[in-house]
Amino acid sequence: MRTVEALVPLKLTLFGEHAIVYGEPAIAMAISESMKVTVKESDRTIISSSSLHIGNIRVNLQDMRVESDQISKALSFVIEALNYFEEKRPALINIESSVDPSVGLGTSAAVIVGVIAAYSKFLGYDFTNLEIAKISRNVEKKVQGLGSRMDTFTTSLGGILYFPRGSENVERLSSLPEIASGYVKRTATTAEILRRVKTVKENGREFNEILKLIGLVVEDARDALDKMDVETLGQLMYINHGLLMSLGVTSPILDELVSTARNIGLPGCKMSGGGGGGSAVCLKSPKAELLLESRGFKLVKSELNRTGVTIKEINS
Repeated sequence: MRTVEALVPLKLTLFGEHAIVYGEPAIAMAISESMKVTVKESDRTIISSSSLHIGNIRVNLQDMRVESDQISKALSFVIEALNYFEEKRPALINIESSVDPSVGLGTSAAVIVGVIAAYSKFLGYDFTNLEIAKISRNVEKKVQGLGSRMDTFTTSLGGILYFPRGSENVERLSSLPEIASGYVKRTATTAEILRRVKTVKENGREFNEILKLIGLVVEDARDALDKMDVETLGQLMYINHGLLMSLGVTSPILDELVSTARNIGLPGCKMSGGGGGGSAVCLKSPKAELLLESRGFKLVKSELNRTGVTIKEINS
């Protein structure tokens, strides 16, 4: 039985979340936490996942319609990724993640990237990581509408990536201090928070100024990373969190974590990702990990992944 396996790194946003949606720069990194998407030969298409709470379901191959409308929304990214290919072959598609879904670590993007990577190889295509990133971005945009290319590109390409202002280019950075990170359950989805930010944009002229300030923080953070100026980098993390707080995308638990981190002298800490709960990222230290755990955050493996998505074919 022919099997294709794609291993996709998850990601942390270091600087610039939300602002990147409106053309400002951002910095993200791929991490050692991962998602595995497996595609196996079958006489019918079944999509399953024990970790993403999808369960075993059946898909109508004629129109790729999920039999249950109740779970179709959860599978929309998978279905749209499969629909990218005009040719379709029945397959068992299993998705397993090392972290909970929707916690600001790019699991939605990783689902798309993993399905595109594994299913394309299953069909006989040999896409590069950059091609996978571009296809995945188009799939994500079709389903979600709002958003940026940051998550799909970071999980596809790996490394520390800088997304320049108003550009479709991406630059790979070389330096990064050690990071500690953890997550709690979110109180709102990324799509809901993006809509909330869009409403703020439409109702206040201060919005654009906040975005510009976030963009300046990102550019200064890039310079600090180039120089490995950890002290400046940490201060910029606190500033970035404060600006995100002014957009209304943080949460009480995130704000309390970051405030405590600053009060006890941690070098840098901020929310990471969409907000509304979810992930936090700090410059690594024993105190940082203890603080995250003491506030109920589940620690994640935050070592840098440099390879991006990898594909392995297994013939048995």
